[in-house]
Amino acid sequence: MVLSLAKRVVAESCPERLDPLLAGLYQTAFPASSSADSTAAGVLERVDEVPESLPREAFAHATLLSDREELFRELPAEGTVAVFGVSEDLAASIRSAADPAALTLADDWETDEARRAVRERAGGDPDAVRVNDADSLAVLDAFDDGALDWVYVNSTHEYEDTLAELRASAEKVVDDGYIAGDDYNVFHGVIPAVHQFCAETDCELAYLTIETHGRRSYALRKTES
Repeated sequence: MVLSLAKRVVAESCPERLDPLLAGLYQTAFPASSSADSTAAGVLERVDEVPESLPREAFAHATLLSDREELFRELPAEGTVAVFGVSEDLAASIRSAADPAALTLADDWETDEARRAVRERAGGDPDAVRVNDADSLAVLDAFDDGALDWVYVNSTHEYEDTLAELRASAEKVVDDGYIAGDDYNVFHGVIPAVHQFCAETDCELAYLTIETHGRRSYALRKTES
């Protein structure tokens, strides 16, 4: 638990401009086995299906945004939304920027107090907010196909998990809806998962945030099937 927390602090707190140096330091401090390296470079090296870059046509209409809250303001307001991996600040930001009509929050909260704090910051109609202690795939499975206007994936950030979440979200998000998430950076498996998913589907990168701290968020638009 302590090691996992230390890895997350290192990966999420450093300025983006230092990424090349920090990536080397990170891998020295937290070496991964060659068969399970979950950094972006490690995944690219060990998984043949991951493209070396995002195809140009997949980001031809992408818009850069300053931060995550601006992204939430661009996503459909007053929609049906699911969020996986939820902090108090994230819940409050989504409520303030997008004011979902129906909001599902899922995480593996360590305490009842943490769960209640997130629920309180999520605000909204009590009957329209659901809080689940369940993994993202189980929560997605409970929705009808096309029931969600958008999702935000902020769970493990591992390549295999993120790719599975993207694929499952594609079934549950309405056409022209959005599949979004965070930590689009070199320390995690999010970049290779997103690039592989775009290569597999007709989904396009619609938005990308450019925060200096490097915890960049993305939003993919699901095109009509």
